[in-house]
Amino acid sequence: MTMISGYKLKEGGFLQADILLTSSSKRVRPSQIPSFKPDAGSPALRAHAVAGLCQKILVVNDHFAIAFAGDVRSIQAVVRLIERLVDEHPVLTGKRFSDAVLADDTIDSEKIRIIALSFEEDEIHISNVYADCGHRNENFELWVGGSGAGHVKAHYQDYPRHAFDVLEENIVVHGTCMALDQFANHLKSEFENKYKSESIANLFGGGYEVVAFYDGRFQKISNIVYAFADAELDAEGMLQVDFPKCLIKSEYKGEDLKIRSVELQFDEDFDEYVPVNDRTFTIAPISRYEETTVEDDVDELRFRGHFLCFLINYKTEKGAMTIPFIKKYENDLYFLYKAFTASVEPGFAQINYSDIFRDEVKDHVLGFVEQVKTSFNSK
Repeated sequence: MTMISGYKLKEGGFLQADILLTSSSKRVRPSQIPSFKPDAGSPALRAHAVAGLCQKILVVNDHFAIAFAGDVRSIQAVVRLIERLVDEHPVLTGKRFSDAVLADDTIDSEKIRIIALSFEEDEIHISNVYADCGHRNENFELWVGGSGAGHVKAHYQDYPRHAFDVLEENIVVHGTCMALDQFANHLKSEFENKYKSESIANLFGGGYEVVAFYDGRFQKISNIVYAFADAELDAEGMLQVDFPKCLIKSEYKGEDLKIRSVELQFDEDFDEYVPVNDRTFTIAPISRYEETTVEDDVDELRFRGHFLCFLINYKTEKGAMTIPFIKKYENDLYFLYKAFTASVEPGFAQINYSDIFRDEVKDHVLGFVEQVKTSFNSK
């Protein structure tokens, strides 16, 4: 699917986007995606193919950022228009931009969906071209575009009203974590189910972009680690968290988005975990999407970062539930101290959870389960 969204959380502004380029042509050679690598006998998508990967968010300058969905050639024409507009006058407002797009006869605007964020007169504004208005309340305003727009609407509608009433100093982290929560759950679903009963309308591909306004400018969120692991209580009531089944790291290097994805499987012969399908994607902006590449067994990206999205598959006698643990860390060193260390090399994988992480995850899981019980009993 293609999915873009832009939202205001109180005084904060955010953009989200997937990275998939899709095609209805069966002649297109399918592109690899970060969320999983299909086996030789895996079923394919029914109607479309993943034609490539690219960045769909463009940070034009400190005070203007934009997300695209739709026809690639039309989007590239919009990028060229933006360059001309900025050359004419460096201050780009939402109205000036959207008026210029709709007035340009060389752009088939009906084939694209655009959401733009601008910082004008000390306030964030959202403008759009053929995007749809989503969920909103006194603290939140959402706009969506693309075939996956319904997923975004459903995600934010599931939050209770008080979740949008956050302190000013927490807006950036809270708004970013809301986006990462959605992405992490889609990643887990794709990793576990792969193409089984999938259509392109449900496929995200395992790569996402988030832009937030902080420190006076729009910036892409970098250094994100995703992990998925099973967990259950032992006989003493202690939460035991297994080795992650999958690790994904997302980080920007210059203008390129780098994503490293690796599966961890248990080797019974050697009684240890080994990495499988360790791939690093270099994903270019949409203006030069042909330059996107994928390499095997490259350790350029290490599994540490500023944001952690750890999805716990909590197993009980009655079944299992997915519990997200999403947290912001000050820097890589704090991540290593408060979360975990991960060493992944060809033929070798080692994960060491910190005591702080184990305690925080236990409290989070048990608290989440208690909330679910309370909610169920109140119905």
